[in-house]
Amino acid sequence: MGIPNKTKLIIIASGKPKIWDKFPDLGPVKASEAYTGTFHCLSKTYAEKFADSYLILSPKYGFLRPDDLVAEPYDVRFTMKGTSEATIQLEELKRMWRGLQINPTELVPMLGGEKFRGLLSSITDNKQTFDFPLTGFSGIGVMQQKLKQAIESGIPLNSAK
Repeated sequence: MGIPNKTKLIIIASGKPKIWDKFPDLGPVKASEAYTGTFHCLSKTYAEKFADSYLILSPKYGFLRPDDLVAEPYDVRFTMKGTSEATIQLEELKRMWRGLQINPTELVPMLGGEKFRGLLSSITDNKQTFDFPLTGFSGIGVMQQKLKQAIESGIPLNSAK
């Protein structure tokens, strides 16, 4: 029996812990292997279970497919205002998004906090509808618990608007 209402695409956040923290001499790795934090790993497992594909949103590289290469470790974050001088720039993110050719009527879930709402809205000029099923929870620990419950139960998250 398949997953009910399996979505086409989920976007997940990259995260600070990376494989180079444990293996500093490792060269470039696939994006699916680069990010090792608990929240990212739970998000990836969730996306693999409930979606046909997923993208990792990186503040350095932008939208990554699981097989895209991440060349080296980095320590850059999106802010509540979105991009900064240290991150990939908004125009490049917009160009990448257009290249993905995602149907603008498709509802795209984003597994991440509130800061991604404004960023994705800016990237898509409000032309794409996103769902943020983890916003509204009181911190990353609760978000991780909700992801674990969904994975274990096989029931996808409902939007917590």
